[in-house]
Amino acid sequence: MPPSPQATWAPPPPPEPAPRYASFWIRVGATLIDGLVFIPIWIPFLIAIWNRMSTEIDRSIATGQRVDVTRYMGRYAGWALGVAVATYAYQVLLVRFFGGTLGKLAVGIRVRTADGNVVGWREALLRPLLQLVVSFGSFVPGAGLITLLDDLSMLWDRQRQTLHDKVAGTIVVYN
Repeated sequence: MPPSPQATWAPPPPPEPAPRYASFWIRVGATLIDGLVFIPIWIPFLIAIWNRMSTEIDRSIATGQRVDVTRYMGRYAGWALGVAVATYAYQVLLVRFFGGTLGKLAVGIRVRTADGNVVGWREALLRPLLQLVVSFGSFVPGAGLITLLDDLSMLWDRQRQTLHDKVAGTIVVYN
């Protein structure tokens, strides 16, 4: 009969280090950088609004009639919808394929699933959805509080998750 192998003792493997969750201010910085990405899209829109409104105000002063901006609202609402769609696509595609938007990548943070894995389509599509809905709802008085709550909720959350992180099941961590 062959001798039985002796069991050897080995210490357990060390626990995995907890992820370093991105801080509030680093995420604010990332958002500001992302805002810079969209300046070239917003500038023509703002110039067009300014030109139309100043022309309308000049006409109102010259004729004594009240300012009427209703005829321009459809055009600007369409532009705003286009920018919102572009912003949503930007966030979805960059988070899905690169783990973060240009702002997040620039400051060294990434979006991950709650268990630390790479973000899939589900998370990438859900994450900016709450932000998009709230941004369109901001025309309703008081809805801006939801945006504020979404952004500030990370301050008291253990994993520093915002509401849109919770909806998508994501966390934001340092590289």
